[in-house]
Amino acid sequence: MSPLSPKDLQPRPSQDPRPVGTVSVEQAIFTSARTSQKDGYQLVAWSPGISSEDARQLAVWGPAHDSMIVDDPTDVSLNFHPLGDGKFCISRTMLGLAEYSGRGGRQVYTHCFVLKADAFARFHNDPFRVLSAALAIHDLRPGAKLPTDLPTLSMLPSGGPVDAGLIRFFDSPLQQQTLVAWTHQAMTSEKLMFTGSYNDRFLTVFFNLLPVSIRPKFSFSTRLRYSPRREFRLIGLANNKDEQKKAARQEGCSAFQFDLPPRTPEASRHPWATWVQVALCHREPDETARMISEIPLSTRLEDLSAIGNRLRVAMSAKRKKGNAEAKEAAAPVVVPEDNTDRDELLQLVERALDGDVTALERLNATWCAQPDRKLESLRQDCARHFVHLSKQRSHAPGSKEAIAVEILSLILRATP
Repeated sequence: MSPLSPKDLQPRPSQDPRPVGTVSVEQAIFTSARTSQKDGYQLVAWSPGISSEDARQLAVWGPAHDSMIVDDPTDVSLNFHPLGDGKFCISRTMLGLAEYSGRGGRQVYTHCFVLKADAFARFHNDPFRVLSAALAIHDLRPGAKLPTDLPTLSMLPSGGPVDAGLIRFFDSPLQQQTLVAWTHQAMTSEKLMFTGSYNDRFLTVFFNLLPVSIRPKFSFSTRLRYSPRREFRLIGLANNKDEQKKAARQEGCSAFQFDLPPRTPEASRHPWATWVQVALCHREPDETARMISEIPLSTRLEDLSAIGNRLRVAMSAKRKKGNAEAKEAAAPVVVPEDNTDRDELLQLVERALDGDVTALERLNATWCAQPDRKLESLRQDCARHFVHLSKQRSHAPGSKEAIAVEILSLILRATP
């Protein structure tokens, strides 16, 4: 063997051209066009890592003519689904240019991002993080001319498994009550269509509060017409009555109205939804993020009931221990100046029943942030007052007063 020269001892350049820390993400565009291959909806451009089987499945899942519920070029549909062979697709759909065929309307333009399972795991299996990374480096709007090929992208994942900031800004009683009801429905439904005045923030926070290993189980679409060939688990249909009726005829399809979230007693609620309620109500987003982040990656969907119960007990025990230590360290106990007068609290209950959001927020803050023996006694007084008043009134379904009753039931832990 000949001796090594100084050149031989130099480190060889890396064969991987990607910047350190980035992951490879393939992309494709599905839309209506006249190409050398065919006319109509097809993949018009894709990156080198898109296989023929990927292309076939993207064409099956891709929305075609008149698939957008709202005929508005500014409306955006977000979608997430498995692609087979351990891959996942996150896509963004909107209306593009006028149809080339002259049949009227605009082309439905979908930009897809395809990741292998290990690459998706780098984003903590959160489709919204992939979309955020894509939007940071790519203009996803359709241009005047369609591309013919696309490069493989290098995206940089960032952040931990759970974003405490998302939890921190999701703190109004109405938001929390809706998310708890939504989580219960999502956990217990084989296929869930949701309607009304929803926004993507609910889906974002829902994924953020799921264990990482569970997130791929919840495929979703928003603002697309229902199609049985697209097997999404969560289906956003806005307020289109025809689409709601069509989807409701499908076997195993449940419905959730964001403008009238259904009420589920705690005893029959999915334990993970109850844990979400406790986590939001305790207002300790960093602790909530830590507890969810530590759930093992081997966790299965069927494990969530037991884990939800365990986390709820753990957080409540931690809160009680913290309260006891605070009480011992601060003698005599300093009762908060606001919201502790019985008459004032009873008045807040009356105002809340009339739909006063400020009163609801003050009542929620009283028992979420300052639980102690005196406040627990006041809570029971308020609960009796709430039940008494509620029996004397009747509210139209969906009215602000009816929603207030739902929220007060959660805050005061009382059922009229």
